[in-house]
Parts: sequence; structure tokens; C-alpha cells
Amino acid sequence: MASATMERVYKELKSLRKDIDAVKHALIPEEKLSAKEVKEMGKIRKEMESGKEKDFGEIFDN
Repeated sequence: MASATMERVYKELKSLRKDIDAVKHALIPEEKLSAKEVKEMGKIRKEMESGKEKDFGEIFDN
């Protein structure tokens, strides 16, 4: 009996998550990135993954 109840709770939670995602996307539309922004995001990701440190001024002077 307990497993049937847990299964129903799980299914309900999955359904609620889908509903929340739909509301989130309706209220907060995703912005399309330009090709330049996508390239910059890739560059930032590579820098983060490399673990290299940067000086505060170096970041904001660009």
C-alpha cells in the first residue's frame, strides 16, 4: 500500500514540475543570444573550466 502511495506522490510531483516550468517560461521569456554573445559565453566557460585566476581590474577593463 505504501509503494502505491509513493508512486502517486512521485507522479504528482512530476506533473507539478511541468506546470511550474510552463508558468516560469510564460512569465520569464528566454532571451535569444546573438552569435557574438554565444561566442563570448563559450570563451567565459573555457576560462572558468581552466581555473585560471584573473585580476578584478582585468575583468572590468574590457
